[in-house]
Amino acid sequence: MPSRLPAPGWHRKRCRRGKMALFLDILTKVTLPIITLVALGYLLQGRLKLDIGTLNRVQVYVVMPAFLVHFLATGKQPIGVIWPVFYFGIVQFLLLIPIGWLAVLLLRQRASLGPITGLGTAYANVGFFGIPVTQLAFGADYLIYQSVMTALMSMLGCSVGVWLLAPAGKGGLLSKLKVAFETPLIPSVVLGISLRAFELEMPTVVAQPMQFLGSIFTPLALYTLGAQVAASKVLKIEWIPQILMLLLKFGVAPLLTWWVCRYMGFARDVTDVLVVAAATPVGVLISIFAAEYKNEAEFISTAIVISTALSPIFVTAWIVATRIY
Repeated sequence: MPSRLPAPGWHRKRCRRGKMALFLDILTKVTLPIITLVALGYLLQGRLKLDIGTLNRVQVYVVMPAFLVHFLATGKQPIGVIWPVFYFGIVQFLLLIPIGWLAVLLLRQRASLGPITGLGTAYANVGFFGIPVTQLAFGADYLIYQSVMTALMSMLGCSVGVWLLAPAGKGGLLSKLKVAFETPLIPSVVLGISLRAFELEMPTVVAQPMQFLGSIFTPLALYTLGAQVAASKVLKIEWIPQILMLLLKFGVAPLLTWWVCRYMGFARDVTDVLVVAAATPVGVLISIFAAEYKNEAEFISTAIVISTALSPIFVTAWIVATRIY
């Protein structure tokens, strides 16, 4: 899908429109179409009562792998760009977790909120939300960065995330780490990158179905996200912890990402993509582990709902920031 907005860098050449006009342009052409599909899933879930587990399995085992293989294999960005992004993702993740944890301690909130707040700050919805945003705001050529981040966040969430949330003595780290490798997500990234690296083309009988399946990833992912939010039956509003989570997610995470990208010498357009990705809502995977280990599940589920609902404002604002600064 081609970008509906001018390519990154356009604003630095001849942007004559006001900031408000640019904000409204991005809001209507990028963010609101995304939220419309999320809202559709939210509104229809009460009537259709689709099985969320089935929707997720279709996404994880069929649609997302096809999407990743197709776009990674056919993209135009040089293959060498993935390694700096991989290193960046690890640094970003391991910096944001202690920042969120420390903020909880400084505000003297209950200790159990520390690890879950740190994970919520670090683990953005770079898959179901970030990929559609990148596709619409920056264009298909930049999907390679989000694809690598999606695979990396899956691995870190299933390893570091489980290690932080699992009760002491309740093992399971290795078994949960296997989750990241048992799904087709990581093999799909490896296959797509390998095809690109060796300049190999899939047979049409395989490539065409991959393209068809990949083309439905964005609408299905957003619809599923809305259905997941609707299925979150238990919401618990705690004003100070939730406001802190929003400040960390929509403020600290993008700002720190910008600083790390500048420090690592990333190009401006890559920095823009990664900053906007960091401003996407809290990732759903954390709530699954929190519920399994009975570790602040209500808090993080509420944070996911609130951050998703507010994402049109904050994600749009960060896209505007990348256009004008």
